[in-house]
Amino acid sequence: MKKKIKSIKLDKLKFNTIEVILVFIMALVFGVLIGEMVFSGGRSTSSITTSTSSELYEIKDVYNTILSEYIDEVDKDKLKEAAINGMMSSLKDKHSVYFNEFEAEQFQDELNGYFIGLGVGVYKEKEELVTVREVYKNSPADKAGLQKKDQFLKINGEDVTKDTTEELAKKIKGKEGEKYTFLIKRGEETIEIKATTGKVDIPSVTYKTIEQGNKKIGYINLSIFANNTDEQLQETLKEIEQAGIKDLIIDLRYNQGGELETVLNVASEFLDKDTPIIRIKTKDKIDIRYSTGNKNSKYNITVLINRGSASASEVLAAALNEQLNAPLIGITTYGKGTVQKTKQLSNGTIIKYTIETWQTSKGKSIDGVGVKPTIELKQSSNYYDTLKEEDDVQLQKAIETILQ
Repeated sequence: MKKKIKSIKLDKLKFNTIEVILVFIMALVFGVLIGEMVFSGGRSTSSITTSTSSELYEIKDVYNTILSEYIDEVDKDKLKEAAINGMMSSLKDKHSVYFNEFEAEQFQDELNGYFIGLGVGVYKEKEELVTVREVYKNSPADKAGLQKKDQFLKINGEDVTKDTTEELAKKIKGKEGEKYTFLIKRGEETIEIKATTGKVDIPSVTYKTIEQGNKKIGYINLSIFANNTDEQLQETLKEIEQAGIKDLIIDLRYNQGGELETVLNVASEFLDKDTPIIRIKTKDKIDIRYSTGNKNSKYNITVLINRGSASASEVLAAALNEQLNAPLIGITTYGKGTVQKTKQLSNGTIIKYTIETWQTSKGKSIDGVGVKPTIELKQSSNYYDTLKEEDDVQLQKAIETILQ
């Protein structure tokens, strides 16, 4: 069974005063979280062909003029990226964006649910070394002996003490089977660790059992709707069924969305066949997508939401509330009621752009409004300092609601 955990934050949120960067790594899952996840009906991998239309004459003219006559040397790639960024920003849609090659690779990994690398999460505080936050179980990093709180000094003999997480990632990106030697600071010791890259599944489903009195409650955290999240959830539900657990808490806090087909598959694990999940609205029609499952009587579900719950997580929260009367506990969600599509360009970069809007299963629009909780409850400020379960007032309220 695939083990799972990962918490994702919206890039607009700030925690405390230290600069903490939580990342997925490309070679060491380093990378940078790239805003909101695409909520898409599919991704195109076709290349953009060269246009000879008259509309692009001025763009080509300016481009060539700068290259040939500008007084200083010009980076062609940066010039091209600036032009594309300009077109995307002119749409005045914060969900339509351009990802450079580095960002695009991370973005694709995030949605694919796996990457080629070592399998650790890291952060960096101001003026400190890049530090290991977590090591994925059974990953190449785990097998090599990397541990939490390890700090990176050198990679293949090169000093990385001044590096940001992104700079470090660029030095260790590679194909499967590439070998690295790390000089690590562990407490007061300095040690050398050798590791080889391999395929690492990005865990997006966390499960644990909460026992209160004589009742067992299943807690499921969904951090993103990647291509393999539904498969991970199916494995988790098998474990829950074997334990005979009927009460579930589904935590969608900080889940920024993901793939359309994935959230439909996840919702189908809890809803009867032919139950509406979402209404997708184009310019001239509304397409209603239905559950393909037959499982709505199996669980008593309570859902946790907050401002970081966006897009596909709002689809699931609304569907479970509208169709199963599942309580929603927390604060109003982000309010992202649009659908994006991605297109990969010939050089590996990606554009993400809005193509549709969506409504809840009962036809409510949430764009700019969000999904409102049935039990509104702000998180305790103390929880962000301790991260202890007993200080998580929203989770404790969900447990209390189930027990009642």
